[in-house]
Amino acid sequence: MTTTPALPSLVLRGSSAIARFGDGLNYVQWEQGGRVTRIPLDAIEAVRSLDRSFEVVLTTAEADRPPAVYAVHDASAAAVTAFCAALEARLPETAAKGPRVDGEDLITEVPAGHPRRPSKRDLVVAVVAVFAMIDVAVAVLREPAWVIALPFFQLFACAGAFMALTLGRGLYEALRLPKHGITVMAELDHYTDKSKVYRYVDQDGGLHFYREPTGGQQLELSYDPRNPSRASARQSLYGQVMMALMAVVGLGMACGGLGVTGYQLFIALHG
Repeated sequence: MTTTPALPSLVLRGSSAIARFGDGLNYVQWEQGGRVTRIPLDAIEAVRSLDRSFEVVLTTAEADRPPAVYAVHDASAAAVTAFCAALEARLPETAAKGPRVDGEDLITEVPAGHPRRPSKRDLVVAVVAVFAMIDVAVAVLREPAWVIALPFFQLFACAGAFMALTLGRGLYEALRLPKHGITVMAELDHYTDKSKVYRYVDQDGGLHFYREPTGGQQLELSYDPRNPSRASARQSLYGQVMMALMAVVGLGMACGGLGVTGYQLFIALHG
């Protein structure tokens, strides 16, 4: 007897929409504009991949009426190809028989849960906007030259904040996961141009990958049972100390850059 291999859970992220599909699902989950909807496979007439764009064409009850189309734009070309192939493989098995129906009538909306968290892009835009307003205020109220000088201090602060957050989080997980997570031996899967990629299986049988530039055929790592894709390789005491020192350096850079920015704004407003 021939069995169909299980589909991995696929996520296609575009500039304004996210599509999700995977094994055991008879629908595509669509997230766009703060709404989460489920498009049943029976409601899909066809799927199309157009370089970095992906389209879901819905069925129509009337042949002469243009169908509704859901689209994801500016996604990874490789992700679009994989997502389209996985979805196309399932459509023939669930093709609707009998009278045609409007695909839009089959779509259901998922009740809103927790409020959407701001994306990284939103945070970057907000930070840039705040810094730009501060630079203009200081330049107008105090000295025009600061509109050129202050951005350098702000870039310095952003670089330090990135170091502190990235290394601080890595150190936190390196200390927490070995004690409160599940430790496994990951196997070397393949190489990239910058790193080795290891694979490991969680307690539910899910396959995950972990990037690490150093290591042999096996790598000891610990993962979070509540979020198995979050893992940390075993760190030596020396590695932990270096991560802590660099995180402190990054914190100092962030405080220094923000301090100069805040001081100049204070002088401009009260000078």
